[in-house]
Amino acid sequence: MKKILVFWFVLGALVACKKDNNDHPTPEQTVEPAAKVAGTYKLSSFHFINGANEVELEKLPVVESGKTVASGTVKFTKKADGKARMNVTLVIEGEGSIPVVEDLEIEVRESGKVFGLYADGERIGDADGDFIIFNISGKSESGDDLLLAFNAKK
Repeated sequence: MKKILVFWFVLGALVACKKDNNDHPTPEQTVEPAAKVAGTYKLSSFHFINGANEVELEKLPVVESGKTVASGTVKFTKKADGKARMNVTLVIEGEGSIPVVEDLEIEVRESGKVFGLYADGERIGDADGDFIIFNISGKSESGDDLLLAFNAKK
């Protein structure tokens, strides 16, 4: 009787073992940081200064009487070299689409839980794949203050 019980126990243990069908595991593919932030985002705030000209939209979209009068998008497109191309467009009622930034080359570097956005080696923003904080400032050739700052969400 003991031999039969041992037999059934061993047989049960063998049957319970599941064969691993993954004889040739493939290494996980790493996703480039630029691919993680690529996509279209909706502007949630926008601030632009060029000398005496200033546009500040603390909350976007701007809706008046149930109609959207101002909104905007940020589009990140991953390039083949691992970098990204950024386009920022405002849409203003009566003015149409206004390109603010066209084809700015951005390097995306992983920095902890977020990704740093760099242009010409200078950090100009952060992204996490769902949200962007962007802020760049400087001087124009004529010495005027320049500023472009925005927040955007996917």
